[in-house]
Amino acid sequence: MNWNPNQQPAQGPESQQPQQSGPSYGGYRGYGGYGGYGSSQTGPGGTPYYGPAGQQQQQQQYYAYQPPASVARAASVLDPTALKMDARSEALLSYLFWFFSGIFIFLVERRNRFVRFHAAQSILWFGGLTLLFAVVRAIGLIPLLGTIILALPISCATGVILVVGGLSWLFLMIMAYRGSYLKLPVVGDYAERLATLFMKKPAQPVPPAA
Repeated sequence: MNWNPNQQPAQGPESQQPQQSGPSYGGYRGYGGYGGYGSSQTGPGGTPYYGPAGQQQQQQQYYAYQPPASVARAASVLDPTALKMDARSEALLSYLFWFFSGIFIFLVERRNRFVRFHAAQSILWFGGLTLLFAVVRAIGLIPLLGTIILALPISCATGVILVVGGLSWLFLMIMAYRGSYLKLPVVGDYAERLATLFMKKPAQPVPPAA
C-alpha cells in the first residue's frame, strides 16, 4: 500500500463526468436553452419552427389573402348584365359596329366589368383608328402636298389602317366571345381604368338583426 501524499485518490466513473453549471430541465441547460417569445427554432428534419407569435403572423397572412386578378376577371364573365344577355355576346356586340356599338354598350352596361372593359377598349381602339384614318385622308386632300408629293405614302398609310382595323375587328370579336380578357398594348390599360368609372357597385348583403 502506497502512502505517497502527492498521489491523488482514484476517481470513479461518477467523478469523471463533467459538472454542469446549473440545473437542467428536460435536456435544456438552464433557462438559456429556451428562445425568446415568437422566435424561430429548428424542428424535426431541420424545418424552422415558429413560436406563438410567428403562428399568429402566419394566420393573419392567411386571413388577408386576396384572390388574383385573373380569378376576379373570370368571375365577371358569369356576372349578370344590364341587357339580360350573355356577357360574352354583349362583349362581342361592343366590337360589332366599331366604336359606335362600343359607346352604346358602355353607356347602357353598368353592372358587368368584363363587358364594360371590352366596350371601353372598342371606343379607344377603333375610335383612334378612325381618327387616324380621317387625318391621313385630310392630308391627302391638300393640293400639291397630298395629291402629288405625299400621294404614295398616304395611299400606303390608308391601306395599312384599313387592314389593321379589319383584322383587329375580327380578332377582338372572337376573343370577346370566348370570354378572354384580352388587353391591347397601351389601349388596354386605359380601357381598364375607364371601365371602372360610373360602374354600379353590387348591393351588399344586409346582416341579420341580432
